[in-house]
Amino acid sequence: MPKAIQFKPNSVIYFAGDIDERVFLLQKGRIALTSTDIETGKQITEYIREGEFFGVKSALGHFPREESVMVLTDAIVLAFGTQEFEAFVQSNTRIIMKMLKVFSNQLRHIHRQTESLLHSEEQTNPDDGLFSVASCFYATQNYQAAAQVARRYLQLYPNGKHTQEIKNIAQTTLASGHSFGGPSGDSGQDMPRKSEGPVGNDPNLALTLAEGLAGQEKWDEAYKQYHSIIEAGDSPVLGKAYTGAGRCLYEQGEYVRCAQLLTSYINKEPKSLQMGEVLMYMGKAYEGMEQKDKAKAFYSKALTMAGPQLAPKIKQLIAECGG
Repeated sequence: MPKAIQFKPNSVIYFAGDIDERVFLLQKGRIALTSTDIETGKQITEYIREGEFFGVKSALGHFPREESVMVLTDAIVLAFGTQEFEAFVQSNTRIIMKMLKVFSNQLRHIHRQTESLLHSEEQTNPDDGLFSVASCFYATQNYQAAAQVARRYLQLYPNGKHTQEIKNIAQTTLASGHSFGGPSGDSGQDMPRKSEGPVGNDPNLALTLAEGLAGQEKWDEAYKQYHSIIEAGDSPVLGKAYTGAGRCLYEQGEYVRCAQLLTSYINKEPKSLQMGEVLMYMGKAYEGMEQKDKAKAFYSKALTMAGPQLAPKIKQLIAECGG
């Protein structure tokens, strides 16, 4: 017999990559599945309705989960072992035909994505983001930030396609009387080329890069920089990194991932100075998931912890949410 399991909001039933040979049926509540689009590399979210199965392919195929499953409301889920599930569907041809139709549509979609990837001539250049950030800072006369980003570019891409432009930025910065790369005023030509850790073990530099990318609305690239700070562990800018990463996910429409990330930070640092903004983005994420009651609850809590600069924005969100 299948086992009924109760889940609270924000619980995770399983993560992508987990090995689990159970099949699940949503009996009551609302849950969301997040997975990675093989063509774009972006996260996509699907919502499971009551009475629908999930986790079928990986359980029957005996391969790791392809998606993460987050509980959005109080939920009851039935968990079937593979033999229990097979016995159940064998007596219900309607379910078999429905799943075959779903799997057929998914296979056609994957085939189209694979064909697109195989025939795509688009080339991605990972150094473009850093170059554009350095250029943006330099154009706005933020020379110290431009120098930091230029230094980082030369560490990561010493032979990159923008190397000469970056060196020109460095030289002009030096000519303007601003140091580049440290007390010696090094232009970066003799800098070490090996970076230690995702941001050279410098969370402040990663934060500078992330905020520059976010200012250009390059949310995916900014998220990677913010997340490198999170992965590095405790630092004075960890709260800003979580807040920035949450904002990036929200701006990309990744509401479930945004809520997951910020929930982990709330549990980790409930007295953080960034808590007002964190709770605000939690509210925005739930509003994006069309859960206005929960969104208003987070907005109201955020308002009690927000500073004078953030409070008017939260009040406006409450009003727009019907509060």
